[in-house]
Amino acid sequence: MKKYFLFLCITLSFLSCSNDDNSEPSELVGKTFDYLLFETEQECIDAQPDPAFFINCHQELSIIDNHTAEIMLTDIMYSVNYTIGSDRLIIHSHSKTFEFQNDIIFEIINASSLKLVDNNTIWNERIGNTLWIRL
Repeated sequence: MKKYFLFLCITLSFLSCSNDDNSEPSELVGKTFDYLLFETEQECIDAQPDPAFFINCHQELSIIDNHTAEIMLTDIMYSVNYTIGSDRLIIHSHSKTFEFQNDIIFEIINASSLKLVDNNTIWNERIGNTLWIRL
C-alpha cells in the first residue's frame, strides 16, 4: 500500500508541474533596435580611418524571444538575458559581457523606440535591411 501511495504522490507531483513562463510574448520580440553613431551612411564611410580597419557606425539590440536578446555596443555581439517591467527593458550583465559590467536599462517609449537611460539616446526599430533610410 505504501508503494502505491508513494507512486501516486510522485505521479501527481510530475503531472502538476507546468512551465513557469506563462507570460505573453512581448511586442518587442523579433525586432532589432539601432542607435546610429552617424546620421548618414556616407558620413560613416568618410569617418573610416583606414581601409583595413572599420569602426562601427551603429549599436544594436535584437530581441530574440521573451528572455533572450543580442546586443552590440562596439564590435562584439553578446547574447544576453533581459527582463521587462514597469515600461523598462533591462539587459542583465554577466561575467562574459566585457563591455558592460552593470545592467543596461532602456525605457520603452513605444513598440518602435527605446531610450537608453544612461545617456538618453533613442534606439529606433530597424525597418527593412538597412540602417539608413534611402531617399
